[in-house]
Amino acid sequence: MITRKIGKKRLKLRLPLLIFEGSSLLEVTIAMGLVFFLLTGLAEMLASSLLIKQKADYHRLAADIISNELEQLKGAGVDTPDLSPGLHQKPVEEPNSGRRFLLSWEVIEISKNLKKICLSLSPADVSQRLSEVRVTLHFSHHLNF
Repeated sequence: MITRKIGKKRLKLRLPLLIFEGSSLLEVTIAMGLVFFLLTGLAEMLASSLLIKQKADYHRLAADIISNELEQLKGAGVDTPDLSPGLHQKPVEEPNSGRRFLLSWEVIEISKNLKKICLSLSPADVSQRLSEVRVTLHFSHHLNF
C-alpha cells in the first residue's frame, strides 16, 4: 500500500480592499467652485425676487389708493372743487403700514360735457426708488360716469 501525504494548503484569498485614500486637491477645488457658483445664482435669484415682490406690493397698494380716490371723486359730483380744472395734490397715508404717498391729479376740461382726470401716485419720501403710478379717467357730465 502506497500512501501519499497531502499537505494541507492554506488557501489565502485576497479580496480587494475598498479603502479610499481621499480626494485630490483638484477635485475638491472643482466641487467647491460648483457649489459657490450655484449658491451665487441662488442668492441673486432671491434678491431679484424680493425686489419684484416689493414692486408688486407697491403697485397693488397704489391701485387700491387710486381706485378709492376715483370712487370719491365720482361720488362727490361734477361741481366739486376737486374736479375744477387745474392741478390738485394731497398727501395720503396707507392705514395698515403707515406709509405716506403723494396723490396728485390734473383735471382737464375737454368739452362742455367731458373732463379728463389724470391721477398719479408717488412715494412721499424721495429716497424710495419706486416709480410713479398713473391712471387716466374720462368723466362725462351727461352720463355721470
